[in-house]
Amino acid sequence: MKPMNRKNVMLSLLLSASMLAACSSQPTSNGNQSAASPSGTSTPAATTSQPAPASGQPAVGGTLVVGTLSGPDTLNPLVSNTTPGSWVVNNLYPHLMQMDPSGKKVPYLAESVTTSEDGLTITIKLRDGVTWQDGQPITSEDVAFTGQLLHDKKLQWTAEIFDQVAKVETPDKLTVVYTLKGPYPAFSGAIGYWVRIVPKHIWEKVDDPKAFENAEPVGAGPFKLVKYEKGQYIELAAIDKWFSAPGGRPYLDKVIFKIYPDANTMTLALQKGEVDVTSSDLPTSAAKLLATNPSIKVEQTASLGFAYYSFNTDGSKGVSPTQDVNFRQAMATATDRSTILNVALEGAGMQIDTPISPLFADWINPDAKAPAYDTAKAKEILTSAGYSDTDGDGILNAPGSFGGKNVEPEVIYDGANVFHQKVAKILEKNAADIGVKLVLKPVEYNTLVAKVFNERDFQMHIGKWGVLDEPSETFSNLYHSKAKNNMATYTNTEMDRLADGAKYAKSEQIARDDVKAAQALFVKEFPVVPIYVQKFNLAYNADKFGGFTLFPGDLQGLVDPNSLVGVYKK
Repeated sequence: MKPMNRKNVMLSLLLSASMLAACSSQPTSNGNQSAASPSGTSTPAATTSQPAPASGQPAVGGTLVVGTLSGPDTLNPLVSNTTPGSWVVNNLYPHLMQMDPSGKKVPYLAESVTTSEDGLTITIKLRDGVTWQDGQPITSEDVAFTGQLLHDKKLQWTAEIFDQVAKVETPDKLTVVYTLKGPYPAFSGAIGYWVRIVPKHIWEKVDDPKAFENAEPVGAGPFKLVKYEKGQYIELAAIDKWFSAPGGRPYLDKVIFKIYPDANTMTLALQKGEVDVTSSDLPTSAAKLLATNPSIKVEQTASLGFAYYSFNTDGSKGVSPTQDVNFRQAMATATDRSTILNVALEGAGMQIDTPISPLFADWINPDAKAPAYDTAKAKEILTSAGYSDTDGDGILNAPGSFGGKNVEPEVIYDGANVFHQKVAKILEKNAADIGVKLVLKPVEYNTLVAKVFNERDFQMHIGKWGVLDEPSETFSNLYHSKAKNNMATYTNTEMDRLADGAKYAKSEQIARDDVKAAQALFVKEFPVVPIYVQKFNLAYNADKFGGFTLFPGDLQGLVDPNSLVGVYKK
């Protein structure tokens, strides 16, 4: 399973939160776009479903089989925290907002989301006429209840978002008003995109919502649960009416998520026609093979996170060159990102300069660039900083202030992750070219998590964040001196100021300005070196089905509710 928790560890090494992230040894998903509508403005609802062909409406009917490598962790929408869980549960329970194909968050169950000029009041207007699958109307009471339940019971990382709420009001059946303790531009997008709304009239009767299995879910979405055989399949059936469906209801009658033991078996099933679309990422080799089949269409969608390697900057456990900004700058300059992309990912990725993904162009500082690959420049940086081979063994010695010994930092990574194995070997060669010896140490995944995120007992490590969907929070969640996910133990008072400024800005524009300034500081300090944004390979049978919409990240991909409602059988 691939945890997608936004704010916790998401390390896949290739690693998957927006902070919301949790660690996973498989590529996942916890990236970002504007979290809230600009101060004083209202964001209108939008529909992203695939339009029907010009020749007319597709016929209703048919069953779509989705190939997946894991089943849901749980059907409890307030607890589920994995990517496979989201593929299923998001089709059963609604979100106030969604991320559209361009990466922008727009209203979904909400009709509009408005932020006051002072950034303290968020007003959400719900769509009228939407009902739960038992016929009861969805109201503002359901929205307020869901947030309160998450917060009071600490059911998931999303509970932390509601710490920012001073009070919540429901002046009418379709209006929810949140008054915040202080400006928090990510609030609307965070609750809108991550919190699944549940019916109050059902969940207020649940004694233990954290342990509740929800075996017979009463949700509100384009599909409902019909049957679930754990480890085998999940069968969903279309409901008769859904607001985002281009035909008024999904064209499909059924969607079946079928679980396969590995990617090769799933790929073969797609070739044989037993699977119609994949939700799990395909190896690039498999994607290239499928692309030669005229019946199969292969799509790529960019991750909402990024891969990196990090340095432990904490000197409390002994001095190390990783605490030296000159060493970190030299390593960043000696990193051959092009080879990493072409060899480790077989081209299925794109380069990244800072922790802000190129998917979020409005938040990018164009002047904050990672250094170009240049071994001569990297050597010059080290020489100027006092690094030299004093004992003639071919390995540089650090300056006395950083130990004076051979520069031989240990690099730990998930030994089962084939991507990270390749990245490690390339970094080892890059370092050797400038007189640095990286000692590669593959470890078991749980050991990696313990050493990096819990004990901070490492010098360097290779990892990947899966979903970082709120740019205004990225630096606060990853590089603030008090951030739980600051595994580099990086401390810089100016970075703290910029990170706090962005997270609690009165407007989105102010947040962007601070994020751009933080990027400029980041490329001077490099507590971690971003390497790439992975592209996930997905595929479907284009001879049998049409109408898919591709969304960012594997968390949504081709099986997002607003893709599936437009899919039709040819």
